[in-house]
Amino acid sequence: MLASAIDSVLSQTFQDWELVLVDNNASEETRHTARSYADSYPEKIRLIHEPEQGVISARNTGILQSQGEFIALSDGDDLLKPERLKRQYEVLASRPDLAMVACHYDLLSYDGQTVLEENCPGFTHGSQNILEWKSYLKALFQPLHLNHIESFDLFGSPFLFFRKDVAIKAGLMDKRFNPRDLEDFEFCMRMFELGGFYLIPESLQFYRAENADTRRNKHKDKHTKMTLDKLQVFFTVLWERYGRDYPENHPVFRSLLAFHLNNFGCYLMRFSKGKGIGASWIRRAVFLRPGDLRYWKSYTKTFLPHRTHPRYFDFPEERQEELEFDRTFANRFLSEKSYRTGSVEFT
Repeated sequence: MLASAIDSVLSQTFQDWELVLVDNNASEETRHTARSYADSYPEKIRLIHEPEQGVISARNTGILQSQGEFIALSDGDDLLKPERLKRQYEVLASRPDLAMVACHYDLLSYDGQTVLEENCPGFTHGSQNILEWKSYLKALFQPLHLNHIESFDLFGSPFLFFRKDVAIKAGLMDKRFNPRDLEDFEFCMRMFELGGFYLIPESLQFYRAENADTRRNKHKDKHTKMTLDKLQVFFTVLWERYGRDYPENHPVFRSLLAFHLNNFGCYLMRFSKGKGIGASWIRRAVFLRPGDLRYWKSYTKTFLPHRTHPRYFDFPEERQEELEFDRTFANRFLSEKSYRTGSVEFT
């Protein structure tokens, strides 16, 4: 897949570029492919090594090692359409008020043979849950009085185009998110403080879908506890930046916590040993947002017979295996009456 990804860069109509390939402890086969391209195009392609494992470390190293004024990101299994760099460069170079430009994409089958879905506008538009999450995050910028606040959005890393100096000023990506998950959304938050966002309403990238094997390998170290760990990091970072010194944002944080407690609580109801934890988290969502009938509806469902939970919580069948985190961790996650970040607490 890496060869096809590199070929898609070589085929760009905009040719004033360099390609920085970041070896983040890749397999020898992948390294061989990368070396062969770097040797064949020494004036255009460089191979560098980042030993600290994680996409955040790899992306930061690539950005810092690059020599260009503008940065485009792409993963090693995705494909750029020929006009991607040209179109994104034209927008950003002509708009000094913008901090970031993204684009639509086509979802490509894992084998690269079939376009599964065309002109997808990004990770954040297909799910009502993510749209609601984005509305809460946008609200956190209100105390900053940004003129460009209406342009706020969240984009996945493979579609981003931005100025190198702006990314450095923003602090690059936060290594607390290594090896992955939510780092691009948090990066978008900090970049947005420095300028507006623009989404080109045109597919300029192929994003390769996972198959069962790659999904299993890619997520073999990812489980419920890791997901919650990353969510806690995300809340901590947000609180440090937009909560601690902005009391007017505290109601937004309560809404965010309630939103995720309800969603994860409903998810945990599918586990045979997760029902008690799930019900507890849904109850906490009600405590945080007692006026939101959605959470009361979820909480009411927790009292129904267990055999009805797959139907009412919308999952195919009950999972009998143990949860991958213990009850102590679960009960500590986002405490019922307060949210703490270091020595800071709000109730």
